[in-house]
Amino acid sequence: MSTEKLTEEELKEFKEANNFLNQAATELGLLEMEYFSTQEYLNTLTEIKTTLLSKVKELNTKKQELNAKLGGKYGDKQVDLGTGELK
Repeated sequence: MSTEKLTEEELKEFKEANNFLNQAATELGLLEMEYFSTQEYLNTLTEIKTTLLSKVKELNTKKQELNAKLGGKYGDKQVDLGTGELK
């Protein structure tokens, strides 16, 4: 009983296709890992952005309250932040 075999050219083509599929699978895995890392980084940036926007909103409210308080005391004037002089 003789064993069937691929020709050398068929075997070469089969190995090339198999190698390409293995390489593609490896690259897809690496890409997926990079995508996951990027998503985590974007989530972190989104959290930081949300925190900063909340802080900006809070500081704007405090500034408006201070403007109203000082406006009542000194009137509508500009403040020189370097010297504190009112103009």
